[in-house]
Amino acid sequence: MVLLMHTLSCDSDMVYDRYESTEQGVWSWKDAMEFKADISDTLSKHNIYLQLRHTVEYPLSNLYMFVHVKGPGGQQLTDTINMILAEPSGQWTGKGNGNIRELMFLYRKQTRFSIPGTYVFTLEQAMRQEKLPVTNLGVRIERSKP
Repeated sequence: MVLLMHTLSCDSDMVYDRYESTEQGVWSWKDAMEFKADISDTLSKHNIYLQLRHTVEYPLSNLYMFVHVKGPGGQQLTDTINMILAEPSGQWTGKGNGNIRELMFLYRKQTRFSIPGTYVFTLEQAMRQEKLPVTNLGVRIERSKP
């Protein structure tokens, strides 16, 4: 626990960092994951990352997801992203030991939030398979370094 607190306290550029667990280590079509980030800094540019943990039993080399962002002024944005989880050789792109792999996907680079308030990020699984062995999803927002 001390190590975790030390790591978080040294990361002054981190604005928001949260993971949520999927139900029984499976992410299905019907299980959208929601993340609410309170943003007060409208001057700095930010990088927004999507985070994913999956098991090595994941049957494919990629993962499509829908990303919905709703801002405090009612503005909305929807994207479809493709996370590459494995190289053509079968080598996983994420870090990890044992059964779990973890990776961060740069979703938005040097983004400026125009209005302070709560931004809601909703992640939806968009693959042809209804259920996938994804254990955790997350969103991380950090200030961009010049």
